[in-house]
Parts: sequence; structure tokens; C-alpha cells
Amino acid sequence: MYPFSFIYGFLYNIFQVFLLILEKCSFTYALDENIISSIFNNILQNIHENIPGINITQDIQEKEDVVFTKKLKVALLTNEIPPIVYGGVATWIVNFIKMFEKDDDLEIIPIFLAYNDKLPEECFNNYKHLRIINHHNEIKEIFNDIHICINNLWIAEDTIQAIKQLFPSLNIITVCHSLIRMENITNLGSCYTNNFNRQEITFQNSDLVVLISKAEEKYYNQLGYSNFNKKTKVIYNSYTPHFDNKDSSVDYCCNNTGYIGRHVPRKRPELPIMAINGLNKKEVKVFNMGVDFDKYDNKYWRKLEMEHKNNLVIIPFSADKMVKEKYWKSIGINCITGIYEPFGYTICESIDRSMPVIVSNIDGPKEIIEEVKDYVYTYEVDIDNYKNDIINISKAFQKVWDTPPEIRKFNSTMARKCLDKLRPEVIKLEWRKLIYDIYKSI
Repeated sequence: MYPFSFIYGFLYNIFQVFLLILEKCSFTYALDENIISSIFNNILQNIHENIPGINITQDIQEKEDVVFTKKLKVALLTNEIPPIVYGGVATWIVNFIKMFEKDDDLEIIPIFLAYNDKLPEECFNNYKHLRIINHHNEIKEIFNDIHICINNLWIAEDTIQAIKQLFPSLNIITVCHSLIRMENITNLGSCYTNNFNRQEITFQNSDLVVLISKAEEKYYNQLGYSNFNKKTKVIYNSYTPHFDNKDSSVDYCCNNTGYIGRHVPRKRPELPIMAINGLNKKEVKVFNMGVDFDKYDNKYWRKLEMEHKNNLVIIPFSADKMVKEKYWKSIGINCITGIYEPFGYTICESIDRSMPVIVSNIDGPKEIIEEVKDYVYTYEVDIDNYKNDIINISKAFQKVWDTPPEIRKFNSTMARKCLDKLRPEVIKLEWRKLIYDIYKSI
């Protein structure tokens, strides 16, 4: 338990007892209870800012006990590296390279599979040691000096099999960014995920599979992949906070809410507008960013836009940072919805910005907020009953609205503590230990 959490709870209980005594004794007092609550929390804020030794952003101290006897070349195999971006894997790749750019023992070598995409020339300036596989017959030369391969592909099982045939003793660590079979189930089937058997073949040809949350490892076992007899390891994605010493300018009086991210069935991005509509909150705007109108338009979201024209503000998918910043400044609550989520970068960004968040109590998001769950707003996910899901998230909305602005701010500040375990310096140690243990066993 954090010291300030204890102080807060202790003093808050005293305050509640004090109000109860006043009520029982039929005393009347001029001040409204909300005003008294506000005064009480201002006092707590002053305590928080002035008590020595309380620092909600203090660094996590870790000691490393691994000693490398030689410098290792670690391949980072991918088909995503900016500007080639298909999803969150590209973010993971960039973060991983940056995490190890000054490491004395491990040289990270990005290897881009260019069967479908050709990298622009500027990538060679952006990424040190970058290598390209243009043709199958280049694999032998490119992997000839590699000690360990970290694979981020799931649709190139032929390449993984070829690497194993050419270099039987080369350890391949496959990072599972998402279980495609789970995506296929929760997206109600999809032409993009019905080839999940290709990922299964990749697992079978790997030496170890890294899952990005404990929940993901549980799904991995439930789907029968443990029968492949491959070692597994849980290592969270790294996240670098950007607002440690910076004001994110959140308006804690604002009740407007938002969703930002991919629009697929498993994410249930329309839940916020459905909840606001059901609660008949005509004054609340719902900002939804990420709708794709480009290729096939989007009949479903066109329909929602007409049905909820007084409340719903749609922001089409955009990589423009200014558009994204406008989104964050338009809302006072951000929603992390869904029925399956291996990790969740959006929840990290929301909490980093000290934005009040409503979080689905499942999978990766649940693990991210585990130690600060008293400072965020969760709702119980009902995978099988969509209407019940709307009711549950509606209760979370009401809880936020019933929370005074100064308490919203306090909670959001305290919630940032959960990001400490995801900082690159922490995640890097876990990867170094894993690579060390694998290479030591060769």
C-alpha cells in the first residue's frame, strides 16, 4: 500500500464519521457537504505535496545480476517499421530499438521482411544496423552472424521455418502481440484473422513465446497452444511517460467523453455513445476518433452519426498529431472499451495525461491498472450480453460525474503510478535477463 493511500483513507474515514455524528445529533451546519468535501480534499492535496518521502513518480529501483561475456547480435524480425505501419507492432519495434540503443552487451539488428512492402531509403538513416530480406535466398547471408532472433511476424511462417532449417541451433523468440485466433473469435470472424493457423505454425517453430500480459498467457494455454511444448514468458510492452513533469491541461470539470483507437467488433467503440444516449445526457458530447471512411466508406458509423447527431462527434482516422491533440483537449473522460485486449497502449497514454479513464475490467487493461484501481473507474465487461455491457459502463459514467473535479484530478494523478512498471528501464532488464538465460543455455 502506498503511504499516501493510507493517509487518504484514514483521514477520509474520520471525515465521514464526523459527518455522521453531526447527522445523528441533528446538528445543522451552514456549509454544503460538497463544499466541506472540497475543503477536506484541498487539505489532503497540501499534505500530499509537502510530506517528505511521498513521491508518486519515484523511479523503480532494480538491480541486474547478469554478466555477458561477449557482445550478442540480436535480430529483430518484422514486417512493420515506420513508415510501414499496420498496427501497434510498429510502436513496439521502435520502442524496443530505442530501449537498447546504448546497450553495451546487445546489438539490436532490425531485419525487415520486404516481400510485400519496400522500405524507403531514409529508413537506413533512421535505423542503425537495418537489414532487408527482399528474397528468400537472402536469409542465409542475413542471419549468418545472428546469435538470437526476436520474431514479430505471424503471417510469414515459411520464413521462420526456413530460418530454423538453415540455423537449427538459432533460438527464435516469437513475441505474440495478439492471439489471432482470439481476435477472430471476438471480431465475429474476419478475412484478416481467419488465417490464425499461420500463427500457430509460427509458435510451433519457435523456441520460446513471449506474451504481453498474464491474461494473454492464460488464453494461449486455453487455446491448447501449451501442447506445442514451447516455453512461454510474460513481458509487458514498454511505455515511456511523456507527462512526468508536464501539465497535460485536462479540464476536470468537463463531462465530455471519448474513444480513440481501432474500430473492430472486439473493441466495442460505440459503447460510450450508446451509454450517453441511454442516460439521456443531452449536454454531454461523445468524441469518437479512429473511424475509417477511406476505402469502403462506413455505413455503420454514418448511421450512428445521424442517429446521435446532437451528441456524437466523429473524428476520422488520422496520423496528424494536431488532430489527435485536439481530441484530447475536447474531452474530460476517456473510455477503454472492449471484450478482448492483450495489452493496451491507449490506456497508458490516457493515464499518462492524467485523464480520468473508464476501463474495461479485463485482460491487459486490468493488469495495467492493478495497483491503482482505486483511482480509476472500471466497469465489468459482459462479453455475451451487449445490452448489459451498456448498463455497466453507464454506471461507471455516473460514478465519474458524481466525482467532484478536484477529486478527479487527484485520482488521475495517483493513477500514473501504474506506469512505473512499464518504463523502458524496467522492461529492458526483463529482456536482458531472458536473452542472457537463453544464450547461457546454448
